[in-house]
Amino acid sequence: MNSEERIKAALYFKSPDKVPVFQDVRGDVCPLLAQHSQDWTPGWNEGEEHLFPHARVGYVWEKPPWAKENLKYENEKWKTIPHEEIDEWGCIWNMRGKDTNMGHPGRAPIKNWDEYDEFIKKYNPDPMDESRYNFALELKKSFGENKYRMGHIADFGPFQRASTIRGFSNFLIDHRKNPEMVRRSLKRETDWHVDAMKACYKYELEPHGFWIVDDLGEQTGPFFSPKTFEEFYKPVYKTICDEAHQLGAEVHLHCCGKIDRLLPLLIEWGLDAIELDSPRMSGYPELRQFRGKIMYWACVNIQSIYTRGSPDEVEREVWHMIRNLGTKNGGFGAYFYPTPTDLNAPKQNIKAFQKGLKKYGNYSKLPKDWWEYPPPDEWDDFIVPPLPPISS
Repeated sequence: MNSEERIKAALYFKSPDKVPVFQDVRGDVCPLLAQHSQDWTPGWNEGEEHLFPHARVGYVWEKPPWAKENLKYENEKWKTIPHEEIDEWGCIWNMRGKDTNMGHPGRAPIKNWDEYDEFIKKYNPDPMDESRYNFALELKKSFGENKYRMGHIADFGPFQRASTIRGFSNFLIDHRKNPEMVRRSLKRETDWHVDAMKACYKYELEPHGFWIVDDLGEQTGPFFSPKTFEEFYKPVYKTICDEAHQLGAEVHLHCCGKIDRLLPLLIEWGLDAIELDSPRMSGYPELRQFRGKIMYWACVNIQSIYTRGSPDEVEREVWHMIRNLGTKNGGFGAYFYPTPTDLNAPKQNIKAFQKGLKKYGNYSKLPKDWWEYPPPDEWDDFIVPPLPPISS
């Protein structure tokens, strides 16, 4: 199988030859990375003094006068000191200086909903701006043939974007105090995603799927009850999934947190695949019940085994991911965390992940009785059980 065929087979449980791999352009996926508009001018607008551009790569900043005239900001010295950044959506990010990661959401740009209309007039990125997709088109031309082309249309999905604008805690409270404004802001973000998906075809990216980034939970459970999630987020995710399917594409959702209680709804609304950086956070027993109903992309658990385990443990964990999250007919894909330096993941563990896939990722080479060998019902996040016994 080529990469596109392999992922399609995994998505629809049609017996891929081996576990598909999502590892930048080296794996089976060609990520089509949309970028900010070329017309974006951070730091120049009124109220943006001392706000620097929030862009990790691909942006050459034309400094406004307040930055040009300050010696401590010359060249890129500002990156080495604590500072605030602003993204294209008007959201503020706290940077500690010398950050290699994306930083953390900072103060909310709006303090109350009375400011919302004025805010979205000022910060209203155009999803149909062709300059957003120029880099993605180059990626398609260079790496996209015979690979599964994944449209990365935005840094964050509707929930994360809306909550960053309003402030995370305030936004959660607003589900009860200001429900109509929550719905309105979510609809704006949903409509933006739909238009951006359509733009990918207009500008000839020809994606096979779309990548949405929305963290929906914390360590112990989702941010919402299933009832609240259905009330507010069915119009979000069902709309995105329906529109993608009409375009002939699948939807893949990256989601951090313990979110197993939300999976029945996401599956019902048409989500094709979910990616978990720490699958053990939701729990293998809790996730196992949805095998065959949704494809799982997963990394070796980044909160424990990938970062603190031994290479042997990482290698063994690959089988346990395949067994607990996939079926013998597919449904599992290996996801390599894209910035392992942010995690301080040992290089030997990354290699062990790759080695484990070579050992256990080829379906034809797996002992058939391994699929029948019962996995444990209880798991310790820092313990990797032994492999099933080899039949004589």
